[in-house]
Amino acid sequence: MALQHSVVLSVVFILLIVSAGCINTSPGNPPLPTMNTCPASGCNWNETPLLQIVGDVTGRGIPGGTIDNITFTVGLTDIHNSVDMERLSIVYADAIRTETLRPVDGFRGDPPQGHWGIVRVDKEVGNPNNRLDNEERFTITINPKAPLVPGQFITIDIKPPNGRSLTIRRVAPPTIRADNILLLL
Repeated sequence: MALQHSVVLSVVFILLIVSAGCINTSPGNPPLPTMNTCPASGCNWNETPLLQIVGDVTGRGIPGGTIDNITFTVGLTDIHNSVDMERLSIVYADAIRTETLRPVDGFRGDPPQGHWGIVRVDKEVGNPNNRLDNEERFTITINPKAPLVPGQFITIDIKPPNGRSLTIRRVAPPTIRADNILLLL
């Protein structure tokens, strides 16, 4: 009789362990809205300007050494809103440190260590300004205080003044060259 109870109890524990991996009790992040997930009343796009990465995330480095600058291009998702880039917050994190990067003076130009800057604007609408409008693409370079080493994981969090953050997670390539594409995790 004791053997049967032990077997039943063991089976129950095994089922509990297996089912624990299949059930997610944390709320997590809600999915980003798309045209297919909006309710019948429609999405309120005006309250949520969202940024997206356009193209690759690249790093300029010393061959066989480290990556000093990271460059990426951002654009708006299809919401027809603008984002004030002067109020953008960029936070860089690696395995050792987290730092909030400061914009360069005037927001445009190559950044020194600990800063970020807009280095190019594609499809600029109207007079030059620091507002990201529909169809525009802003190329941003960041220069964290510590360089990236081969195989290092990084996270870049880009927070517009209104709306959700854009989080970029990448890993440096195993061999650093002058021009590098940071790999997806």
